[in-house]
Amino acid sequence: MKKRKKIYYVAELNLPSKSAYSIHVMKMCESFSKLNYDTNLFVINKKDTNQINKIYNINYKFKIISVFNNFILLNFIIRILFSIKILLKTEKNALFLSRSIIFSLIASLFKKKIILELHHEITGLSKIIYWLFKNLKLIENLKFIFLSKNLNRVYKINRARFLVLDDAVNIIHFNFKKKIKHKKTCVYIGSFFEGKGVEQIFRLAKKNPEIFFHIYGEKQYLKSKKKEKNIKLFDYVHYSKIPKILSRYEVALMPYQKKIRGRGSIWLQKYMSPLKMFDYMAAKMVIIASNLKVYKHILKNNFNCILVDINEDDKWSKAIQCAFKKNYKNQFLRNNAYETAKKYTWDKRCQKIINFF
Repeated sequence: MKKRKKIYYVAELNLPSKSAYSIHVMKMCESFSKLNYDTNLFVINKKDTNQINKIYNINYKFKIISVFNNFILLNFIIRILFSIKILLKTEKNALFLSRSIIFSLIASLFKKKIILELHHEITGLSKIIYWLFKNLKLIENLKFIFLSKNLNRVYKINRARFLVLDDAVNIIHFNFKKKIKHKKTCVYIGSFFEGKGVEQIFRLAKKNPEIFFHIYGEKQYLKSKKKEKNIKLFDYVHYSKIPKILSRYEVALMPYQKKIRGRGSIWLQKYMSPLKMFDYMAAKMVIIASNLKVYKHILKNNFNCILVDINEDDKWSKAIQCAFKKNYKNQFLRNNAYETAKKYTWDKRCQKIINFF
């Protein structure tokens, strides 16, 4: 029997996690496993693996290896220790895919076959070390996956060493017949970080009292906000439940602002490729989104979505009112959204990585 090729995936995660980062990593590892690679995911720590697979709706299982014995938050010194412990546990000639900057730099020094995936600009001490290593030509063997082409405008990597890939979706999980339970209701699923647009949803609810707005996320962050009667907050749900939830709605909102904060001091507006966008498309939603250049190669106005200028609440209200009409245009938008999502699956994303590198 032919031995399967081995892939080591490195992620600075305590599993399970509520982050989109963790969804991305788990779905990538599942697809590599599905493509018959011996996939090993190194994380900081994990709880029960079976529970993790259920949370992320993982069907093709892979090995998850804890580097430490407890859930911990990494600082710079612990990141170095994390990296060394992984390198001591792995085979010499295997392929590494990494979301850890420090691990990637150290592995590159040891001439490993290493691909670093970046979703935003490197910050802090890691940024200083990266540019030092780059200028000293110590990481010439390091290859890259960028979530957005804008990232290479920052890092200026030779074209043969990087690939630009958006996020993706497992279309199979959305192969359901829609049963609209919540009529005349807009849905938003995601985080409430600065710039995600939840404040605008509150304004739109006040402006459109006959429309309902359902918001899913860690609702303790919105406790202090004055709610309109037509807003309902739901707590965070595991990713495995999102397809079924979206099957009950017709209209999804992506009211992103000009500046969008991620975790910590990270700003995402130039580089993002939102997971929720692919979920909404796969669920055949009428998507109403802010008119942002960063995802306009995917979202096309009046083709697979409705794009509206940021904070133009009157235009947003009009788009929402039109989105609930039973007409050809809205069916056209839903069908095209689904067909677009089929081009961006995790399996296709992983196959592109294999083909390119």
